[in-house]
Amino acid sequence: MQIELKLSGGSLHDTLDREINSLNEALFKLSKQSDPVQVALTPLDDPLQACDMLLNTDAPSLLLVEAPDMHTIDRMQGMEKRELLMVDNPLCRPLVLAPVIAVFPAHEVLREVRDFPELISDWMFLPLNIGELARRIIVSLKRKSILKTRLCYGALTLLPESRLISYANKSVHLTRSEFALAELFLSQIGAVIPMSDLVLLFKSTGKSTEGSNIRVTVFQLRLKLEMLTKSQYTLISVYKRGYCLKQKSRTIAVESGCEGVTGGNQVDRMLMEQE
Repeated sequence: MQIELKLSGGSLHDTLDREINSLNEALFKLSKQSDPVQVALTPLDDPLQACDMLLNTDAPSLLLVEAPDMHTIDRMQGMEKRELLMVDNPLCRPLVLAPVIAVFPAHEVLREVRDFPELISDWMFLPLNIGELARRIIVSLKRKSILKTRLCYGALTLLPESRLISYANKSVHLTRSEFALAELFLSQIGAVIPMSDLVLLFKSTGKSTEGSNIRVTVFQLRLKLEMLTKSQYTLISVYKRGYCLKQKSRTIAVESGCEGVTGGNQVDRMLMEQE
């Protein structure tokens, strides 16, 4: 994901222009479990304008503001309350503020501050520590839901906010119960998940723990997995033990107790077996 890092304050641009490669390297390492983040620097004219504070959903941005004192923050808060109402908005879209990280010269600036306005996502102190800045950028993007959390399990990826499971640039939506099951199976791929663990999982999510309800949910998840991955991944039943998520081959190995499967009809039959 490409993020526009807007910079208000000349010294910030000078510093980050020299350290941009280090910053992007740190951001990539911190965000690789989500959507890898890289930033491009955009210096802003002084003084800061209300339109500079807006978030463009087509090109996500984050604002790094050098604040020599709290008057800078007070002015930004005033713009939020007054001047943003005057921003030209021909499409009448809701105005959303970009995440703002304030950079102060020293801790003493905050000595009399009891609380920050909500528009400030985070703050730092000079001189900038690039690793710390990268962490605060990632946290600020997640707070605004610009950066979505992703759980990666090999070729399969789960997106908790949207309950999507992705494979080879394709994705499918899961119900809450299916998503909880997928997360459990993917975290222990190749292992047999006993029925007792599935009962506890359904109980924790407030769903019916009847065996038939669990079997139907497993069956639905298996169908979605096979459609999404063209049968490269499947859920199989292990007689009187539980269920197992395996990556398909011509025959599925029995190292973890999973029975071999060679055809879809046989998988269907095993999934519908009584535990």
